[in-house]
Amino acid sequence: MVVINKGLANELYFNLTSKKRLAGSPYIFIKFTNDMTKQSYFVNPTETVEPRYSKVDFTEGTHISLGAKGFYTYVVYQVTTNDLTDDSTLTDARIIERGKALVKDASVTEVSYTQYTPTSNKNTTNSNTTYISI
Repeated sequence: MVVINKGLANELYFNLTSKKRLAGSPYIFIKFTNDMTKQSYFVNPTETVEPRYSKVDFTEGTHISLGAKGFYTYVVYQVTTNDLTDDSTLTDARIIERGKALVKDASVTEVSYTQYTPTSNKNTTNSNTTYISI
């Protein structure tokens, strides 16, 4: 699973080098489909090919504007041009990887909880509380 942060530059790492099989197709094209809404989003990322992996770079909000945060299904295509806007002209023979992505909103922080410490106010110091011992 890959993790994508909304509004930030993202680096994803894939093992695409061993999966590419179409000569003369130097680019990749990625389709993200929201698992809940089924809406599709497309990006022509920058790919840096290393001997054992490919690093894919794009900025969410600039190169691609994904919908709601949550889970997406991604499909990576091997293509001959880097100006595609959708996958209507692509066949299954061009698919080199499928998987899941988690889109997170980096601007939202998790709630942190602390221990409650009673203070000396009317609600915690009254004498109306009776404790029962068994």
